[in-house]
Amino acid sequence: MRYFSGRQGKTSSGASRISRIAMAALLGLSISAPLALVSSGPIMAAEAGAETPALLHNMISVNGRDRSYVYHVSAKYRPDAFNFVVYVLPDDGQTAEDFARQTDWIKLADDNGFVVVFLQPDGEHWAANSGGEEAYVKAVCDHAITHLMIGGRPAGGAGGGQRGGGEGQGAGPNAGPAAGAPNAAPAVPAAGMAGGMGGGAPRAPRAQTWAPFQFITGAGAGATIAQEFVVDQPGVFAAIATLDGAPFDAAYAKGDEPAQGYFMNLRGGKNAAPVWKQLKKDVPVAAWLFTTGAPNPAETKPIDYWKRSDAVAATPQTNAIGGFQVTTYRNAANPAQQVRTTAVAEFAKYDKTMASAIWSDFFAHTARWTSSPNGDLGTMLTEAEVKASFDVRTLDITGKTYTYYVKTPSTYKKGQSLPVVISAHGAFFPAWLYLSQIKMHEVGEKEGFITVYVNGQQNRWDFTTPDGPDAQFIEQVAGDMVTSYGADKSHVYMQGFSLGSGMSYMMGITHPQLFAAVSPNNGIGPMTPAVTARVAEIKAKGDIRLPMMIVYGDVDSGGSTDAKIPALGVLRGAINEMKTYNNITTADGIVTYNSPNTLSYDVLVPGAKLVRAGVDKRYPNGRFQISAYQSADPKPLNLLNLVWVTDLSHGGDPRTAQMEWDYFKQWQRNPDGTLTFTAR
Repeated sequence: MRYFSGRQGKTSSGASRISRIAMAALLGLSISAPLALVSSGPIMAAEAGAETPALLHNMISVNGRDRSYVYHVSAKYRPDAFNFVVYVLPDDGQTAEDFARQTDWIKLADDNGFVVVFLQPDGEHWAANSGGEEAYVKAVCDHAITHLMIGGRPAGGAGGGQRGGGEGQGAGPNAGPAAGAPNAAPAVPAAGMAGGMGGGAPRAPRAQTWAPFQFITGAGAGATIAQEFVVDQPGVFAAIATLDGAPFDAAYAKGDEPAQGYFMNLRGGKNAAPVWKQLKKDVPVAAWLFTTGAPNPAETKPIDYWKRSDAVAATPQTNAIGGFQVTTYRNAANPAQQVRTTAVAEFAKYDKTMASAIWSDFFAHTARWTSSPNGDLGTMLTEAEVKASFDVRTLDITGKTYTYYVKTPSTYKKGQSLPVVISAHGAFFPAWLYLSQIKMHEVGEKEGFITVYVNGQQNRWDFTTPDGPDAQFIEQVAGDMVTSYGADKSHVYMQGFSLGSGMSYMMGITHPQLFAAVSPNNGIGPMTPAVTARVAEIKAKGDIRLPMMIVYGDVDSGGSTDAKIPALGVLRGAINEMKTYNNITTADGIVTYNSPNTLSYDVLVPGAKLVRAGVDKRYPNGRFQISAYQSADPKPLNLLNLVWVTDLSHGGDPRTAQMEWDYFKQWQRNPDGTLTFTAR
């Protein structure tokens, strides 16, 4: 095992070319003792009278050894939403408390409502280039996803390296919401309960989080550990920011290995191999690399490594960001794929100014969306930026205040009659955050329609009843778009993700007169008796139809372990329901699949015409397998599309919004309830 302190051949976090401990000894300074582990409450201050950050601890087992990490959950954490998590690795000779005080990460977390996790070496030194620290970082990430408890570790809690105490999280580095949530009966869960859909006794409240919102940073030897981990496991974090971190040469060789493809099993129980197979060095990670002084040859290597991984342009831009001169290399097609470099003064430390810039100007605007086997980087707007750039409107429904965000294209003039797309978020995924994933408003800017992101109570939706408050809210939003924005009520559409998918499906089939078409994404039902009864009433009054595009990932919870469409289940039920709804008589086939992973089972073979779309260099045969069902009318209409997305778990391909609009824009709902189809 080789111990490493600071930069190879250079200062450790700008303090000295020798270790902090040796420097302290030379100067006659005392070094604070290693962090005492407590079950909850503040850590004792290292210096008398110092303000103590409130750090809580969890114990885990790593390769048969007990290790620990400490964390702080902001008082502004969101019990009903995903919380961002920043993992912080101090330099050698620093306790978590030391580094927390030096960098102010706890205050940043408190001010901005995120969670900060401090990792700690086993002793006073990190063991770079050993493999053991990488296992520790991974174990912390896997454990923290379900153990960021509010108020401290629960009695008999976090030990043994368990992943979340049976709370239904999927496998992978950072599993998403409870696996059954999007397709379960949508009873509104209590705040703070995991997934909220699993039933059973209430569990200790914890800070919910999800794979897209994980970040890592470190200084000196801790930065080296962070860099080595991300080189080897690039799909775990969206972004990395380090001061004086340079992996050993052996770490880079791992970049030639196949990437883990963690998101293929995000929902658990999946065994399908990805079609798009990446090497680790081809998985983008947004990186900001600070060095004290100009980077030495060892520090130039990670800069070059990440520039290649992010496929950035050769010519950078240099500007001031957060008080630092920053040279930024960006990918021409995806600005989230970027590499930043900043040289600070020779003896500069990782301080509050650096931490603030890293959070506010970097981490808070970057996500690793769960849209491919190893995720795709994407830009994010903060909640404040959304409120500043969207029309934020509210409605009072049965004494509850509902919020929605409206974006008109830049060419819009008041009273102009434009189409409207209503978008519904998933559970724990508030509208202001979901809009950065789907980016429907960007398509609206290009295509000329109004986008409305609706927000459910406690960031959830209740689609158990067609007349409940949530349904009333959607109805009134559609009306408000016509009244306040002059929208064209014959061209109102709705799409939704996860729990919002179920909401869009329910609204479409029980209020078809409101919509020209709908598109549920990655979650459908099943529907309640109240909903099916309403559908029967509607169809008894007349043969109204509803164009629908169902978009579903092949390794999401509704897919089989081998990424097939099961012959039984919610997907088959929705397909059959919509075929009946839209007078589609196309017969689907059922075949027995001899699975290499389980016993043989029956899978559905859609009988509709198969159209392959989404062709690119990753998926030369097309990522979207579209089963285009036609109605059995004298003039057949494409009233149902099932889009089966290759290599997609619980997320959305970046092209989904455009694909949905291309389907939507062909349909018009006439005043008498009939449809007009215009092929485009």
